[in-house]
Amino acid sequence: MEINYYKWYSYELKRDMEYKIYGTKGKPFIYFPTQYNRFYEVEEKGVVDTLRYLIDGEQIVLISCDSLDSESLSNYGYWDKNKRLELYEDYYNYFFNELYIALKGKFGFSELPIVFGMSFGAYQAMNFFLRRPELFSGVFAMSGIYRISFFIKDYYNELAFYNSPIDSVIMLNNPAYIKLYNKKKIMMIVSNGAFENDSYNDTVDLEREFNRKGIKNETYYWSNNYPHDFSSWNIYLNYYIKKFLD
Repeated sequence: MEINYYKWYSYELKRDMEYKIYGTKGKPFIYFPTQYNRFYEVEEKGVVDTLRYLIDGEQIVLISCDSLDSESLSNYGYWDKNKRLELYEDYYNYFFNELYIALKGKFGFSELPIVFGMSFGAYQAMNFFLRRPELFSGVFAMSGIYRISFFIKDYYNELAFYNSPIDSVIMLNNPAYIKLYNKKKIMMIVSNGAFENDSYNDTVDLEREFNRKGIKNETYYWSNNYPHDFSSWNIYLNYYIKKFLD
């Protein structure tokens, strides 16, 4: 497996940003880390090992990007929630205006990438997919949180709405967007195990809103033997990744 590390200055974020690419050929899978974690999490938590056979077989390329959630949405000790949302929006702009463009230049994106992640990473993947569906071929989300209120409680403004997947789908009334979503692949997995309560409830609610809008999705619920942890997520990933690729 060829592994490449990149670090370069982001003008959107006014700082250096890092990411890693595992493999050289195949469908691009862009990974978002879990809460408070970094791009190298994929190696430490077994995600690379779980996907190794697909990377070595040139079926997928794994791209692990960095995160700023500890400073933005997950910075619970900072009282200015609007500033936290603004920094998260800066990260959104970094992803699409800089990282996505760099990756497209490298790979061409003849096949549009998949975004995926677990927990907070699932939130980011779903959020970015719903906001810019034309740039992705699908989203693979495990044990996600899909309401912005989880991070900022009762504070709400326009930025909060744009970054709240369930709210966005509830308010969706554009047939063109629904048609576009239905050309993509949406898969969610969650359990009712330990520490999964918020993720379980949000997954139930988002699946319901997708179905109400006529948006195709594949949602799977596992038993309470599977906690909110990589011990579960690597099982889900291994179990469903081929189904997702079919």
